[in-house]
Amino acid sequence: MHVSAPASSANLGPGFDCLALALDLPFELADSPAHHAGDGQGWHVVEPTHPAAVAYAAAGGDTDAQLWWRSPIPPGRGLGFSGAARVAGAYLALISAGVDTAQIQQLTFSVAAELEGHPDNAAASTWGGLTVTAGEQALSLNMPDELVVLVWWPEKSTSTNTSRGVLAPTVTRESAAFSLARSSLWVAAVATGDLSKLRTACEDQIHQSQRLATRPDSAEVLQKLLQKEEVLAAWLSGSGPTVAALLRASDTVHSIAAQFAGSGRTRVLNMSASGVQHR
Repeated sequence: MHVSAPASSANLGPGFDCLALALDLPFELADSPAHHAGDGQGWHVVEPTHPAAVAYAAAGGDTDAQLWWRSPIPPGRGLGFSGAARVAGAYLALISAGVDTAQIQQLTFSVAAELEGHPDNAAASTWGGLTVTAGEQALSLNMPDELVVLVWWPEKSTSTNTSRGVLAPTVTRESAAFSLARSSLWVAAVATGDLSKLRTACEDQIHQSQRLATRPDSAEVLQKLLQKEEVLAAWLSGSGPTVAALLRASDTVHSIAAQFAGSGRTRVLNMSASGVQHR
């Protein structure tokens, strides 16, 4: 069995722990050499402590089974590496056990979200598209086909736990209302196709400014991206340090990406309309 789950960019500004976007950057997991033989290079044996192995075991997989993985998702960069790995691991265990396909995605999401400690990345890697989560509930919306996501990340990674540690334990009612309105606007803008609202929808008063204060490199890139009229929206991806921007697909996208290549790595990615899959 060969399983693939997409990367994700979470929070999208104000959607702290509830909004995420699936990206066409896969985490691949196989339970037999036959499923990756002749499939190129880059495969690694899954160690017992790897998030894919932990999720595989949590979903009832055989802990003695040998698994292999590969992925271009950079770990520790806020692009959902662990979320995709956990979704892939849980899904592989469940589908190998013959779980009903009508239930498998919800069960996969539940296992991965519990292990992640927050549901946003797990939802995007499970269902694809723009996902909205509230506890165990999740819905996915399709994104317009003509859009791409430009991502930039520096060499130094960020720990999710460390990044969460800089956040204030409480927020004011005004800040909560500010971010709640904008996260709702994100969903409404995509649902109605009015993408002109997305710049406002990315504004946040709950987590992003505190995290960016510890990463001036990311803050500078985000500010410069927002100065470009071609950018529909830009945000700190997950806990960072990756910065993501939404643009219409055109020749200018790669020229914009090239402007930031000297300070880190850039990639222009399609969004993934599909979540976890197997073959």
